[in-house]
Amino acid sequence: MPKLNESQKSDLVAAAKRYAANYPGSPAQTYMAHRGLGAALNRYGYVSEPAVGHERYRNHLAIPYWRPAGGIHAVATIRFRCISDECVRKPDGSYRPVHQERHEGHGKYLGLPGHPPHLHNTSALLTGTPYLALTEGETDDEAASIADVPAVGTPGVASWRDHFAPAFAGFEVVFALGDGDPAGRAFATRMCELLPNAVAIDLGDGYDTSRYVQEFGPDAFRERLGL
Repeated sequence: MPKLNESQKSDLVAAAKRYAANYPGSPAQTYMAHRGLGAALNRYGYVSEPAVGHERYRNHLAIPYWRPAGGIHAVATIRFRCISDECVRKPDGSYRPVHQERHEGHGKYLGLPGHPPHLHNTSALLTGTPYLALTEGETDDEAASIADVPAVGTPGVASWRDHFAPAFAGFEVVFALGDGDPAGRAFATRMCELLPNAVAIDLGDGYDTSRYVQEFGPDAFRERLGL
């Protein structure tokens, strides 16, 4: 993809800010709270009023890839998660979560056309801890941070790019946290092959980082990492 020009970068930042403003009280906030991530108020958004070109993402959770630099470079890209079957409106106007997931005609996650994979939550790379978590998924790095474990997320198993590796070179240990399924375990194994300081952490069948932290708590998660 050609590099974004200054106007396109500004439009991306404006869209992320618009979606963040629509997040409080939205189905997206209900969904995040249901996953134990209710504190993520300023980092996510809800697409109630799509920006031009984002019409297909209406009613999705918006996941901006914020950069520490700010300005017109503040957002690398935005991904979107379908939550249409996660929350339904009750007669009083509030929302309740439901557990079935049906994503008819599209995937659960959608990215902006032509945007390459990026690392999510890159500000975690600036922390002073000797350890860092690398999660399979953006909301999982949010869950790790709740447990005071700085974490960077990838947008999926196949999204890793070779130029990501140097960002992890300065840490004593990188905890590779894949989902508790064959694809997630393959992700963790692959990270250990690519990063000499990586250690695969298996959270158990069916568990990703956010579910583990939600069910067992931050202390149990840190203990599982040996911290």
